[in-house]
Amino acid sequence: MGDLSKFLPTQDMMSDFEKFKNMSPEERVVFQEERARKVDAMSSEERTSFVNATYKGLKTIKDELQDVKLALELGDVASAISLSYIAKVYFGKSKNWLYQRINGNIVNGKPAQFTEEERKRFVEALRDLSRRINETALKFA
Repeated sequence: MGDLSKFLPTQDMMSDFEKFKNMSPEERVVFQEERARKVDAMSSEERTSFVNATYKGLKTIKDELQDVKLALELGDVASAISLSYIAKVYFGKSKNWLYQRINGNIVNGKPAQFTEEERKRFVEALRDLSRRINETALKFA
């Protein structure tokens, strides 16, 4: 498995994960109960730090899953439309820039991904093109 530090941002989380992944189902139940007691015993500051780190890891997972979902959902539509056109017109970028984000290519040592704003812009670009294609099709009907 690759580097999980972006999903498990503290050493404690990494250590717990390493222990957890090798446990039997029964051991996992005990581990989770012990972990819950440990969290309950944390000071307010420790708990806030734990919650923030957990949120950071979960947000990273969510962002990466959204990018994978986008690539899967595009499927053969990516072949049917000009991603080069979308990159240029809607983002002012190259087609390589867009392909890197859709495919999660490694750029500067980390997977390229859309920001939340870029993801929304991409969705709006697809909706705009869809509307324009539909209006054109109606002219031929």
